[in-house]
Amino acid sequence: MKTDRQPILLKNVRVHNLKGVDLRLEPGELVVFSGVSGSGKSSLAFDTIYVEGQRRYIESLSHQARRFLGEFAKPEADVIEGIAPTIAIEQKLAGRTPRSSVGTMTGIYDFLRVLFARVGIPHCPVSGEAVAAQSREKIIASLQRLPEKTKIAILSPYARGKKAEFKEDFIELLSKGYMRLRVDGHWMELGEVDCLDGTKAHDIDLVIDRLTVEPENYSRLTEAANSALELGKGFFSAFLFETEEELSFSQHAYSQKSGLSYGPLEPHDFSFNHPAGMCPTCQGLGIYSDFDLARVINPDLSISEDCCTIASSYHTVRFGNIYRHLAKEYKFNLKTPWKDLSEKAKKVFLHGDGKKWTRMVFTHPEKKNRWYEYVRWKGVLHEARERLIAAKSDAYRKKNGRAHDPNGMS
Repeated sequence: MKTDRQPILLKNVRVHNLKGVDLRLEPGELVVFSGVSGSGKSSLAFDTIYVEGQRRYIESLSHQARRFLGEFAKPEADVIEGIAPTIAIEQKLAGRTPRSSVGTMTGIYDFLRVLFARVGIPHCPVSGEAVAAQSREKIIASLQRLPEKTKIAILSPYARGKKAEFKEDFIELLSKGYMRLRVDGHWMELGEVDCLDGTKAHDIDLVIDRLTVEPENYSRLTEAANSALELGKGFFSAFLFETEEELSFSQHAYSQKSGLSYGPLEPHDFSFNHPAGMCPTCQGLGIYSDFDLARVINPDLSISEDCCTIASSYHTVRFGNIYRHLAKEYKFNLKTPWKDLSEKAKKVFLHGDGKKWTRMVFTHPEKKNRWYEYVRWKGVLHEARERLIAAKSDAYRKKNGRAHDPNGMS
């Protein structure tokens, strides 16, 4: 590799057990120090080259910054030249996780995420154009142009992917006059919820107002939009009850060609370890494998006979109710053999219905009591992938891994 950088020169290095070592390292080369234990490999690599690179970098910073970072002692040597700021990755037993990289282990990834979020120029993924700010007046005009008699809820984002109980937050919001929330897709009365599960990440939206779009409500719509923009720091959404569509409005990022709005960029948008930044298909792992349907489905059996070996059983209370609801809504029979089901029925069972949340009636087969649950059905394949990812048993992972299509990796 050709480079204009000067080589690293070390003369008469006397760090620890090194006795007057002279060394020249060419730039752009992979250099390996080898030797028996105690020969001075770490003393040369970490305690000399790395320490001197860090020392020079810290010396280039302001006096105030140096006070917080501390100082490195200068290695004992007559000459050390050509060293740039350095990064050291020590050999150690890393945890069994595919989510670690050189960037995450060294901390560089954190700085890059902040850099992209603060300096990057966001583009609309639909139109490809750079997004621009949108005025408050244009946002309100867009809301007023919705079809008359459209029932909507104006929502302001309160928390995204945050693990907390929110007990004190709910008390404070209630004292400020807010009455309703949307928590992880569920509509809730603020006075009826005490706290949330603090071990799970939650998405929370404040319901600013619920109203019908019509001329006599334009002033109320304007007031709700202004409040949502203020609370959401320039970003809010409108949920359309009839179509279950959600429209985003942003003062930060708007695309004229696609008509779509986006919230402000945040560092977690560039994190493959955060739900906001990870690929929804591979979950940020960079690889993806799918199940081979020929291995997991017996076409001669029906859903009620558990034709899919990786699907949760029809005979469980929860999934029996879900399957019966799907069969009723999409008009297919759970006792029909898989090979005779329609393609639409197979798609809904395997891949989900595409809806955000569906209100389902649950009935206990023995106790006969009834209750309602909101279910976001993503299909039995998604459920099986989630269980496989979360599995801690090597035997379980090995057993279910055999059902994967070997050509499905990407």
